[in-house]
Amino acid sequence: MLQLRHTGLYVENLEKMTAFYKNVFSMYEICVGVRQNDALIHDLFQDETASVRITKLITEQGKINGFGDMLELLQIEEKKNPSAHGLIYSAGSMHLGFGVDDINDVTDRLVKAGGQMITGIHTMPNGKKCCFCHDPEGNGIELIQ
Repeated sequence: MLQLRHTGLYVENLEKMTAFYKNVFSMYEICVGVRQNDALIHDLFQDETASVRITKLITEQGKINGFGDMLELLQIEEKKNPSAHGLIYSAGSMHLGFGVDDINDVTDRLVKAGGQMITGIHTMPNGKKCCFCHDPEGNGIELIQ
């Protein structure tokens, strides 16, 4: 069986981005600011001094299911090997897609929390409403009602 367990998002300001995703999407904390400085992180960043802080958030549906619908926010604390840049955390463009009940309410909260709408709200051929936004650090977000 295959599961999509979580999406990892590298951020510059862990506290600010945690507050953003909690406030805009009513996500719940699983763990907050946990420091990871172990062999896996050292191998990932090709740097024996590398460390990250991690906050895991889950949606209401993920909380009900007991798995999935998790967003893992990671802030690099220390990394001295500049040649390791780009191994995983700058591989390319991406966006997070959220299913929402009220797209107007969510976009209002998103803008008030420091995010930005980058398209208007459009009705798709299947009748669903959709728009694209940025979080406060410029990460792409797609909202689908």
